[in-house]
Amino acid sequence: MKKNNLLFPFLFVCVLLISTNKGISQNENHKFCGTTEMHNKALLKYPDYAKNHALLEQETAEYTKQIAQGNLKTQGVVYIIPVVFHVLHEWGSENISDAQIIDEVNILNRDFRKLNADTNLIIPSFTGIAADCEIEFRLAQLDPNGNCTNGIDRIVSSKTNAANDQSKLNNWPHDKYLNVWTVKTIGTAGVAGYAYYPGAANGIDGVLILSDYIGSIGTSSVGTSRALTHEIGHYLNLQHTWGSSNNVGVACGDDAVFDTPVTKGYSNCPQPSAAAICNPPIIENYQNYMDYSYCSRMYTQGQKDRMRLALMSSTGLRNHLWTTSNLAATGTDGTVYTCVPLVDFNPELRFVCEGNTVLFSDFTMNLNGTPITRQWDFMGGTPATDTSANPLIQYNTAGTYDVTLTVTNSAGTDTKTVTGMVIVSPAMGVNASYPFTEGFETITVPGNDWFVLSDAGNAWEQTGLAAHTGSTSMRIYNYTGNPSGTVDNLITTSFNLSNVSSTYMTFWRAFAYRSNSTTDVLKMYASTNCGQLWGLRYVKTGTTLATAGLVSSNFVPSSTQWVMDNVNLSTSAVSGKPNVRFKFEYTQDSGNNIYIDDINLSGVVGVNEISAEQVNFEVYPNPAVAKANISFTLSEKDNVTLKIFDASGREIRTMVEKNLPAGEYQYEVDSSVESGVYFVSLTIGDSQALKKLVLH
Repeated sequence: MKKNNLLFPFLFVCVLLISTNKGISQNENHKFCGTTEMHNKALLKYPDYAKNHALLEQETAEYTKQIAQGNLKTQGVVYIIPVVFHVLHEWGSENISDAQIIDEVNILNRDFRKLNADTNLIIPSFTGIAADCEIEFRLAQLDPNGNCTNGIDRIVSSKTNAANDQSKLNNWPHDKYLNVWTVKTIGTAGVAGYAYYPGAANGIDGVLILSDYIGSIGTSSVGTSRALTHEIGHYLNLQHTWGSSNNVGVACGDDAVFDTPVTKGYSNCPQPSAAAICNPPIIENYQNYMDYSYCSRMYTQGQKDRMRLALMSSTGLRNHLWTTSNLAATGTDGTVYTCVPLVDFNPELRFVCEGNTVLFSDFTMNLNGTPITRQWDFMGGTPATDTSANPLIQYNTAGTYDVTLTVTNSAGTDTKTVTGMVIVSPAMGVNASYPFTEGFETITVPGNDWFVLSDAGNAWEQTGLAAHTGSTSMRIYNYTGNPSGTVDNLITTSFNLSNVSSTYMTFWRAFAYRSNSTTDVLKMYASTNCGQLWGLRYVKTGTTLATAGLVSSNFVPSSTQWVMDNVNLSTSAVSGKPNVRFKFEYTQDSGNNIYIDDINLSGVVGVNEISAEQVNFEVYPNPAVAKANISFTLSEKDNVTLKIFDASGREIRTMVEKNLPAGEYQYEVDSSVESGVYFVSLTIGDSQALKKLVLH
């Protein structure tokens, strides 16, 4: 019999059971997770976690002795655990189906009740101790407020990407439900899922796992379908078979369970004769659900005892889950509920041009599968109404339009209206005069063909607290109330650039961070099809985004804490397009407030573009201190205009404007032109070239 360890060196567990290729072959590539950094963060943030778990281990050690002496019985009663799946998604394949989740629950019940067909493949050494754990899982039928549910909570959030504890949204009380969050990706490389041992804080307790590791159908497969079986083992106080670390195959270890042999663990499925490494000739339990091998198919009697003891203990906050009162409160006592359907829907596109069509998809949660009827109402759409599940609607007139869906079944009716869901732009952009300047002094945003899309928390807003010029700018208030990982978009008015070449955008930003490890990101995109598709044109991230360094207080920039960014759009297929929008996308990490002001769009209007090489057009030195030179060559006599504009498109100086003979020309920009960023425009006949000049 092995010695029981009372304290674990690691309390936070995350694993990947099966390889990403989802096959079942001898050559699978397994990926695992490193837990040290995340574990240490959890201990610092939740100091009661270690204390609770140590107490539970002491109780478990005592109960194990009583079981061995025949004084305590841990079988004969089936413990039922109410479960809720929180599906975090952005309307992609990570929004897995109800059927896929139900399939996963069936797999859990099969595995925990020893009903899996592959028990006939358990090697003889362990057939006698393979356990029916007498633990079952049921999707909740009542939510924490007593409302009817199917135990599947769908949440639209960008936190489905690079997920971590902050992605555990809308947690239901962990003493009443097992919370499972499914996500698109997990922030720690190579991780498919993780769980805390009993005793973790409400809000993080439960399992976070990749959506394509749920069930054996849909986006998942048979090869990945037991990842949750493994994670719930951790949730019920089981270590890996080699101990509480993720270092499979490194050192022989003990998992504090008397009937699982000491093992290093396996990342593939060995032959029995090759699985007697740590204590020959004893064969190790590589077919255990808590190993990393792909051929897991059992829990042992000792593991059963340990999990059921965790469910009996108040220390780990699991002992209320299976009580008669909680089963009734969560609707998992066998009572059949007929629920009103919960409306949800999404368009394939939100931004379109006049005359385009939009495909809508009904994602209504029909909780009991009872027949429903539906009624769509499309403001500004053709047709204006529809009763199908996935209608295709045409929008012929520019504007912002609401969409309503009403669904009905035998239990009742639910209606949802999304205001301004579809944004239809005219065939030509509304702005055709350049240079264009917006300082947010005279318009209201959102409004005036400007749009704000917010993921959660605080959004882009106008503020009078700071501005680069004037008194108003756009800001996201990150100091409080804007959770890490949220994505916020500011979408500009539309532009007709069909007669514009050599397009440039400038804007001023101010930003401070609160941590040297910040990964805040500001991106600027351009769209030439009314916002249907976006191309990345600018990105700044981390400390390079900052204009004021590290600021721990509520950041309001001074006049010296603004920086101008210049985006060359002349090579981005934006110039010459009749309908262009721009999008400023900010992703919050640990940053302070961010501000944008004085967005300027300029270019060559109504003339042909010539390359600088054709006329030897040079601006030097560049950047320059106080003075700079401008030179060009004429191959023949022609009308020449040479002008300097500031970043807002305002004309600063005319260097020459007359008919010149063939020859080489040079002009000086002297110290009377102040420091700043400028554009030098050279027009020869009906053609033009543009260069940027930076003066210090």
